[in-house]
Amino acid sequence: MVHISMKKILFFLFITTATFSFAQNVAINGTGAAPAASAMLDIASTTSGLLAPRMTSAQRIAIAAPATGLLVYDTTLSAFLYFDGVIWRLMAYSGGWLLAGNTLTGTEFMGSTNGQAVKFYSNNLERMRLDATTEEIMMNTTAPTAGNILTSRSTNTLWPINGYVSGTGNVAAGYFENTSTSTAGFGVLGTVAGGSGAAGVRGTGNTANGSGVTGVGQSATAFGLRGHNTNASGTGAVISGNGVGATYLITGGGAAVTGSVMGVWGRTTDATGTGGIFSGNAAGATNLIGGSGVSGVGTNVGVAGFSTSNANGVLRAGGYFDTNAGQSFAYVGARTAANIIRKIEGNGTVNTVVKDLNDKQVVLSAPEAPENLFQDFGQGQLVNGKVHITIDPIFTKNIIVNDKHPLRVFIQLKGDCNGVYVSNETATGFDVVELKGGVTNTKFSYFITANRADEVLSDGSVSKYSDERFAPSMGAQKTERKEAKELTENIDIEGRK
Repeated sequence: MVHISMKKILFFLFITTATFSFAQNVAINGTGAAPAASAMLDIASTTSGLLAPRMTSAQRIAIAAPATGLLVYDTTLSAFLYFDGVIWRLMAYSGGWLLAGNTLTGTEFMGSTNGQAVKFYSNNLERMRLDATTEEIMMNTTAPTAGNILTSRSTNTLWPINGYVSGTGNVAAGYFENTSTSTAGFGVLGTVAGGSGAAGVRGTGNTANGSGVTGVGQSATAFGLRGHNTNASGTGAVISGNGVGATYLITGGGAAVTGSVMGVWGRTTDATGTGGIFSGNAAGATNLIGGSGVSGVGTNVGVAGFSTSNANGVLRAGGYFDTNAGQSFAYVGARTAANIIRKIEGNGTVNTVVKDLNDKQVVLSAPEAPENLFQDFGQGQLVNGKVHITIDPIFTKNIIVNDKHPLRVFIQLKGDCNGVYVSNETATGFDVVELKGGVTNTKFSYFITANRADEVLSDGSVSKYSDERFAPSMGAQKTERKEAKELTENIDIEGRK
């Protein structure tokens, strides 16, 4: 160890002062190397370090008006601290928690040692808080629900709490047990205070024979939530929502659900309610303001209807829509008893909507014929009094032209000539010839129509479009009204909010 006399110290300070008078930066080293240009003070050594002021926490706190950036080593905390202009802060790592973890002795812990809550942040937003005086744990909220140990809230599409389990064990994604003697206690209580379509408790079964929620009724009149009923006219589950009474079908069913806004059975007590809202593709719920029997929502397809019959000679359809027991009806995606494919069949008119001069919506009606016809339009020009028109090959592929099903051609001249006639009509084209041997080069437009060709279906049967003329209608479906019965039992449901 080297001791420097007071004279040497004074000499060093003199030299240093002189140096600071003429230099922008200073180097302290044993090699005489110049200081780095970006450093006011460049200290270099391979055998010793820089020793900061050492003091207790009390001494550090007693420093009067500490400058911003002031650095000390706190011997009480065994840590470096710096003053940020407002408070003293620990330097990382200086006894703190490493991002890659720490080697523990068993006495360490994460949390507070005073009466302040422990907060967890992400993106500079508080995500979780451990209360300093109670047992409460709060997630996405700073206002816990009274009486809850854990309060988790969400104001978007995230679920506040969710449990998942995998493997082959007989386990549950969540388990709740109530051993109190209260007659109004619950294992799980779900309530809804929000909008239409919300659920207090929801379970999802994604495997064969899996149940999202299983409830067991242990009395003769109990309803299970699985639900299962061994009676031929029984109902598997009776559920009521929106504070209204429950209704079930006399003939029974898998589930009967009633609500003033949304039901699954479905029947609503509200004049503008929706009988059922079903969402697919992770889509949200949407319904008509005036209500409807069913509202189907999907990213690409809202409602899909399927007929699984493979029998020929049987009327079937993917969808059927009716107003007032057949007053207005329509089949969609249908096949008649004669095995003719129908895109849409129903009474009434076929219409589209356009806007008038005042941007109000008005209706145009489609022309309809007793036969299945395809139509096309085009234009041509006589060359020295004649020309052959070739029909679009795609149009040709889908029509039939023969003596029984002729090609109909209508010509509209665009100039003066002797008139024209049409000859040699086939599925591939026709000739336009000027009358009286004329040799003009007159332009014209044409309209052609022909019977649709028959179609061989995927099952090998044939949909005979070509021979239909005033084909018989499939007719409206018969309907019946099911009898319903109101539940009169009082259901006392209490729970802590």
